[in-house]
Amino acid sequence: MSQGAKPVSQARSRATRDKLVAALDRLLRDKDFESITIADLAREAGLAVGTVYRRFENKDAFIPVIFELYRERLDAYTASAGRIDIDPEAGLRATLHTVIRSSWGFLRREGHLLRAAHLYARLRPDLVGGDWQAYLDAALASARQIVDLFGKEIRVTDPDEAAQMLAYLLNTVLIERGVYPDDGAGALLTLDDDAFIAATADTLYGYLATPPR
Repeated sequence: MSQGAKPVSQARSRATRDKLVAALDRLLRDKDFESITIADLAREAGLAVGTVYRRFENKDAFIPVIFELYRERLDAYTASAGRIDIDPEAGLRATLHTVIRSSWGFLRREGHLLRAAHLYARLRPDLVGGDWQAYLDAALASARQIVDLFGKEIRVTDPDEAAQMLAYLLNTVLIERGVYPDDGAGALLTLDDDAFIAATADTLYGYLATPPR
């Protein structure tokens, strides 16, 4: 019996952790992380407060979990819906619309996680980990793919500049509205999703396709 106890204990510990991660995910959809208490997490997960503390030393111990969960969702998105087959025949404008619609859909679903990750990457970099550069590199590579495929339409003379600005503007605009819709400049927008996607795509198209002065 003792030989079987360890696997059972490990499975129970994993099940407890999974309940807490799922509870954190749900709570973050309605509350900022700083407003969530250990008691909230315990109640949402259907566990005793003492059980939470046996698995996590304090609330800060959940910060790496936020990043882990967001990375899992981002990796899953990139491996499936995020892998957009770009058709060179579709044209630059239509391709930008497609890419932005897909990216915006992901942000609408997972913005609650990115909001917390975005904040605590600055407040607690010691708890984040150092693999975020890989995601920045991937964003730049995707932008460069678009620039290379539609080089005949793009009027920015330096393709590296075009790719960098495309990656920067695309991510900044979507993150600004997706993560902070009620704060800062994002609060100025009253556009619905379709209008926002179209306006963003057309703005980026204008930058890329306008002949230099």
